[in-house]
Amino acid sequence: MRSWILFLHVLSVIVWLGGSIYVEALMASVDRGADDGAFITVFRRVGTTNRRLFNLAGISTIVFGFWLVFISPGWEFEMIWVTVGILLSTIAVVIDLFYATPRADRVERMVDDPEQSDDAINAVIKQVVNAGHARVGLLFVAFVFMIFKF
Repeated sequence: MRSWILFLHVLSVIVWLGGSIYVEALMASVDRGADDGAFITVFRRVGTTNRRLFNLAGISTIVFGFWLVFISPGWEFEMIWVTVGILLSTIAVVIDLFYATPRADRVERMVDDPEQSDDAINAVIKQVVNAGHARVGLLFVAFVFMIFKF
């Protein structure tokens, strides 16, 4: 049973962190171009998947992580690597759920509104992208703590 829980925990981390890094690279490459329309189009396509996939992967990572601590002998919540992993993962989920997701939804509404300028839409997209930077940073630090068990 523990092996399956560990597998699901690692799989959800791979999806969450790996997907986040991929999206960071994709958005950075599109942002370097001069076409604002392409930036908005790519964000809308990626944003829909992100809202579904990353929120679920983040919550799954935390749930399976808690489950592993409960069933693994010798693992305690007081261990620094467990505490840091849970804390940083939770902050990353909160950023996704309560900061990035509402702004991504706002971009969708703004794109449908003909009175909104590309500059205004891009400003909100940049906020979401910056939240993604924070998420990747937090997850990377948590990942390092989990792997090396500081």
